Amino acid sequence: MNRHNIKPSESILVLDLDDTLYPEYDYKLSGIRAVCKHISLLYPEHREDNLMAQLDTTGNSWLDQICSLCRFNESEKHSLLWLYRTHTPNLTPFMPSENLKDMLKPFHAGILLSDGRSLTQRLKLHALGLLDCFDEILISETFNSEKPDDKRLTHIQQQYPNKQYIYVGDNIAKDFVTPNKLGWLTIGILPKQNNIHQHQEKHFDTNYQPQVWLNGIEELPQLLEQ
Repeated sequence: MNRHNIKPSESILVLDLDDTLYPEYDYKLSGIRAVCKHISLLYPEHREDNLMAQLDTTGNSWLDQICSLCRFNESEKHSLLWLYRTHTPNLTPFMPSENLKDMLKPFHAGILLSDGRSLTQRLKLHALGLLDCFDEILISETFNSEKPDDKRLTHIQQQYPNKQYIYVGDNIAKDFVTPNKLGWLTIGILPKQNNIHQHQEKHFDTNYQPQVWLNGIEELPQLLEQ
């Protein structure tokens, strides 16, 4: 693929969010720290650093561990989960926000397409300085549709007809199979060590594979200029 295949003014660039534009594990750590900090403020017998030291932040049972350590019941657990989902995260994008904005400018439209809760995903974008980067922000909760369903992709095609469509994501299990079927150009971001999803390419058929792999989103401008 080279620049001759892509005319940005006639193309729609669609970007995934989690583990594509920033490391999702950082969001997880930020949320766990926020929960522990609030517990330490409201329950002085529990210190934030002591709680963090006792948790396995790489697994999925950290909230159950907190509830066990602090003797919280199921209802209190749900309150902590809501606190996690609505906290203001501390995140750093893979590509500085101004660089991403510059990359999007030549395109007919730049769109964010992400699975997740609307409030949570927008809080992430706000923390990353990316909330005003996109012509549209399409989050699964709003559309009642998750990947690999084609609802949001067909919406894009209807909103911006007769364009070239480029999708950039990271999750080989669900990101590329539908845009491939629709004839889009698909670009994958290779997983890093702490990626939430560590799917291996060899475990999926070719229709699940992106047409191009990159080590990171920061390589995309160079790819587009070749």
